[in-house]
Amino acid sequence: MGFFSATIEITRQTLRQLLQNRMCLVVGFALVAIALIGYLLGGHPPRELKGSHLYALMAWWLLGTVLLPWTTLYFGVQAVHGDIEDRSFQYLFLRPVSRAAILLGKWLAVALLCSVMFTVGAVLLFFAFAARPELWPLGVETEMAVAFAEAMAWAAFAYASIAVLFAAKFQRPLVFGAFFIVGLQMFIGNMPAQAGIRVLTITDPLRRLLLDGIDPDPRLARVLWPSEREFKPDLIGHPLLNLSIIIAVTLVLALWFYTRSEYDSRSRE
Repeated sequence: MGFFSATIEITRQTLRQLLQNRMCLVVGFALVAIALIGYLLGGHPPRELKGSHLYALMAWWLLGTVLLPWTTLYFGVQAVHGDIEDRSFQYLFLRPVSRAAILLGKWLAVALLCSVMFTVGAVLLFFAFAARPELWPLGVETEMAVAFAEAMAWAAFAYASIAVLFAAKFQRPLVFGAFFIVGLQMFIGNMPAQAGIRVLTITDPLRRLLLDGIDPDPRLARVLWPSEREFKPDLIGHPLLNLSIIIAVTLVLALWFYTRSEYDSRSRE
């Protein structure tokens, strides 16, 4: 079996396994529940907040910075580290398939699954707010749904690469993943634009990608970037390039560790 066909087959098998995981059902219900909450909240909105502000608050802070990172991390660790925990990696590595194809297939399966789930979730939440026309005095801003859907897809691929890196390298990948999401994403990623350490995060380029796509008013910009008192277009930079570099570097490191490490069975987290 060639490298490309092996990668596709591993992707298919991993997707099938992940879809049987109860977490898929839990996350699906959570996304529907969030959209329902958004619709109910739209009937009694906080004072002076428009539909765009409410949508950005829930889509960014609830989906983009909490639910998507943790879900993708969980699926990535289960896809890669689960084989090491139950020793089934020995069977995989004895087959005439390269380790690189195995890891890339698992990464692609996690990234595709989470990108579809949260793109649909972001659009569903937008429709919930769009069903409240009183929240949109200037008309429903459909470009927000497009911008957030694109951001969710990019986020899924980026977090999936982080997840497979931690799963390939560390014995406790969920612990390191929690440190990355809480320590880097929620604190460093929300620093002012002058903090150069933000380049280590996924949150920062994702936010800049969103700001570039929705052309926010000052209040909406503060919703997405509270630490930046005055948002300026020149702060956007090249978010897609930054995300591509993060994905490429973490994947290369993950492939390096996965193809060269000698694994023993590890305790289940």
